[in-house]
Amino acid sequence: MKMTNDRAAFYGTLGETIDIYQVEHVVAAAFHQLGGRVSIRGSRQRVVVGHDTNPASDMMEAAVCAALCAAGADVLALGTVPSGAVSYLTARCEALMGVMVTGGSFDYDAAGLKFYRSNGKPVTGELLQSIHAAIDSQTVLSSKQAGRILRADNRVLNMYRHHLLSASNFTIFEKLKVAIDCVDSATEAFAKDLLEQMGIDVAVYERDDELSDKPYQKSAAISEFVKDTHSSLGFTFNVNGEICLAADAEGKLLDTEKLAAIFGRVLGAVKHEDTTPQTVMVSQSCHVALAPYIKSMGAECRVVTGDYSYLAEEFENFDAASEEGQGVLMAVDRDAGLIFPRVSAVPDGLLTAVMTLTCLHRTGLTLVELSREIPKLIRNTCMVHIPSGASLPTLNTTDLPDQIKMLRSYLSGDGRVVLTRPERSKIEIIVEGIDARQVESVTGQTERFVRKSLQEKNGPIYETMPVEKKAPPADSSSADVPAKEPMPS
Repeated sequence: MKMTNDRAAFYGTLGETIDIYQVEHVVAAAFHQLGGRVSIRGSRQRVVVGHDTNPASDMMEAAVCAALCAAGADVLALGTVPSGAVSYLTARCEALMGVMVTGGSFDYDAAGLKFYRSNGKPVTGELLQSIHAAIDSQTVLSSKQAGRILRADNRVLNMYRHHLLSASNFTIFEKLKVAIDCVDSATEAFAKDLLEQMGIDVAVYERDDELSDKPYQKSAAISEFVKDTHSSLGFTFNVNGEICLAADAEGKLLDTEKLAAIFGRVLGAVKHEDTTPQTVMVSQSCHVALAPYIKSMGAECRVVTGDYSYLAEEFENFDAASEEGQGVLMAVDRDAGLIFPRVSAVPDGLLTAVMTLTCLHRTGLTLVELSREIPKLIRNTCMVHIPSGASLPTLNTTDLPDQIKMLRSYLSGDGRVVLTRPERSKIEIIVEGIDARQVESVTGQTERFVRKSLQEKNGPIYETMPVEKKAPPADSSSADVPAKEPMPS
C-alpha cells in the first residue's frame, strides 16, 4: 500500500491506501533525506511533531514518533496545533525538521503528512519527490540509543502565541467583539486566548449536539453566529488551521481571495523607504480579477502557474534574490490559503485573522466598509457527466474551441472560462468574471456547448446522463466550507 504524494505532502486513507508501517517508512525516508542520522550518546537531533483534529491523527502521531525515536531523535510533541505552529516552532527550537500530521486538502477521513525543513519552510517539489523515491528502499532507522518524546508545555506553545501577537504590533482592540468557530479545527486551543490577549471580547461558537448528525457548513454557521451575537466580525478555520474565512457584521462571508484583496489594498499600498512597491504573488487557482485589482492598488503582482507548492517555491526563490526589505508581502492560493512570508513560511489561518484585525486598526474602518471597496469576484461552476466509454471532443484549457473563445469575449473586464477533468467521468466548467449576469449566461451557454459536443461525438447515449450543477450566489467566490476539511491545501 502506498500513500499518494503531490508536490506538497503525502496523503492517503488509513487502513485502505496506507497503514502504520507505511507511515513509519515515509518518516524514515524524510528523516534521512533532510540530513538525519542515527544518533549516538550526547548527539541527538530534535524533530517537532504536531497534528490536527483528524480522527486518525492520534494513531498517525504515535507511528511518526515511534519511527523518529527508533532513529535516536528526540521528538518535541506539540499535540493538536495548527500547521503554522509546527512550522514556526521547528525553526524557533532549532529542530532538524518538523512533521505535521494532517489530511490537508482531502476528506476529513483522510490522513497525511507534511514536512518542514529546519528553517520552518515546507518541503515541496523535488525534495519531496526524493523522499517519495526513497520510501521503498529506506528501512525504518534503528539506533542503539532510542530517542525521547518530550511533550510541549505552555511555555513552548506561548512562543507561537507571542509570535502571532507580534504580527499585530501588540495592538489592543477596545470595544471590539469577534465571533469564532473553531469546531473540528486545530486552532481551538489558540484562537480564543489569542484574541482575548488583544483586548477583544470573544464569542465562541459551539455546535449544537442536536444538529450534529446534519451537514455542518462552517460558512453558514459563522455568518449566522456573527449576527446572533451582534459581533463586529467573525472568523472560522479549517481542520489544520491553515485557512481562515471571515464574516462581517452583516454575515457576509469573505473567503481567501476577498481577504487577499483587502490586504493588497491596505498593506500593498505601503512602500518601503526606497519607494519600491511591495510584491504580491497569486497562484493561477485564484480568480482572474484578483491580480489586476491588487496591482491597481499600487503593489507589484505576479501570477504563478501551478498549485500551492509552486507558489511556495516561487516566493522563496524571489525572496532570496531580493534586496533587504523588498521581499514578498503576501502569497495567495485560493485552495491553500494566505502566506505572509515575513511572518510565516506557511499558510496560517490565525495569522490571517490577526492581519485582518490589523487592517481594521490601520484604516479605522469596519470589515463591512472595507469589503465594499472590493470588486465582485464571481465564480460559477457546473459539472457535465461523461458516459462510460464515450469519446471526448477536443475540449481543453490550452486550446479552447472558437465557440468557447467567443463566449469568453462576452465577459467584460477580467474573466475566463476553464474546462477541467476532476474525474474520468466528469468535465468541470469554471467561469469567472465580475458581472453576475454575464457569468451566469456564459456558464449556461458553455455547458450547452459541451453537452452538444459530447452528443455529436457519441450520439443518443448522452441523453440519459444526469446533470450536476453548482452555482454559487451572485456575490460569491465559492467560499462555502464543508463540515470537516474545508478547503484543499
